[in-house]
Amino acid sequence: MRAVVFETPGVDNLRIVDVETPRPGPNEVLIRVKYAGVNPVDYFTINRKDVKPIPHIPGSEFAGIVETVGSSVRSVDVGDEVVIYNRLFDGSCKYCLIGHEELCVNSGLIGVVTQGGFAEYAVVPASNVIRIPKGVGLDEAATLPVGALTAWHMIFNRAGVSPGELVVVFGATGNVGSYAVQFAKLAGATVVAVSRRADKVKDVLMGLGADYVVTPDEAQSLINELSNGLGADLVIDAVGQATWNLSFKLVARYGRWVTAGALTGGDVTLNLPSLYSREIAVIGSTGGTRSELIKLLDLLSRRRIKAPIYSKMKLEKVREAFDAMFRGEDRVGKVLLMP
Repeated sequence: MRAVVFETPGVDNLRIVDVETPRPGPNEVLIRVKYAGVNPVDYFTINRKDVKPIPHIPGSEFAGIVETVGSSVRSVDVGDEVVIYNRLFDGSCKYCLIGHEELCVNSGLIGVVTQGGFAEYAVVPASNVIRIPKGVGLDEAATLPVGALTAWHMIFNRAGVSPGELVVVFGATGNVGSYAVQFAKLAGATVVAVSRRADKVKDVLMGLGADYVVTPDEAQSLINELSNGLGADLVIDAVGQATWNLSFKLVARYGRWVTAGALTGGDVTLNLPSLYSREIAVIGSTGGTRSELIKLLDLLSRRRIKAPIYSKMKLEKVREAFDAMFRGEDRVGKVLLMP
C-alpha cells in the first residue's frame, strides 16, 4: 500500500512509499482510508524526535470503509463506512469508567503512538471504530474526530455555553475554530469570530453562524460596544501564545476562558490578581468522548451542523496540504488528504 512516512523529523522529510499492508489482530479492524484530515497535531508529530514506530505514518483523523475485521470483532462488518475515534483507551481506568476516554491514564493518539491514517489502509482497535449514519459523507465524517470533537467538548462539556452569552472565538478559520463558531451559535450565543484574515473569510464565517467577524485589532472595541464595557462571557482561544494577552483581557468578570491548543506556543504569563479579582475561570480541554463523536455524527446527519472543508488533495500533495492549513489566505475549515 502507499503511505506517507518519515524517519527524520520535518515536513520536508515526508515521503510517499510502498509499505506492507497491515493485518488486523483479533480485536482490530483494517480500514481502507478514503479521507484523512490534516491537523496541527499531525504537524507536531512529524516534527517530534521521539515518535515511534519508525518509519512512522502520521494521520490522527480519518474515515473510510471496513476492509477486514479480526476474529473477535462483532461491532462492525466488512463494507461498513466508518470514522475513527482517535483516542486509544483501556476502558478500565478511573476516567474511562466515568465515560471520559479522552483522559485515560493509558491513552495515546492513533497516528502519534501508532501508525496513522495518511495511507491507503490503517489498522485500529475495533473499540475506536464508529459507523457513519446515512446522509453523512465520508469526507464530512473525516472532519469530526479532531476539529469538531475538540470544539464540542470544549464548549459544552468544559465551558458550558448558555443562550444569550457573548462568545468570542479566536482562530475562527481553523479546524477547531470553524466548528466552535457553529456550536456557540447552536447554543444560542452571540458569536464574535476573530481572524487576522477577517476581510477574506467574513462571508464564510457568517454562514457558519458568526454574528460578527473582526481582526484581533478590532476585537477590543467591538466587545466593549456589545457588552457595555463588561467583556465577553466566554473566550475560546486555541491559538496560544500569540493571542493570549488579548483574549484573556476580553473576558468579563465571572467569565470563562477556555483552550484546547497552543498552536503559536504554550508559555504565557498570567497575572494572578487579574484572575482572582475578576473571578475568571481558566479552563483546559482536550479531545472529547466517544459518545460526543456519536452525537456529532447524528447532528451532521440531520444537517444541524455543517462540515467546513477547504480543500481535498491527493496523498502526493501532503506537503502542500500542510502549507494550505497554515498559510491558506482564505481557508476556513479542513484540508483533507485522499489516499
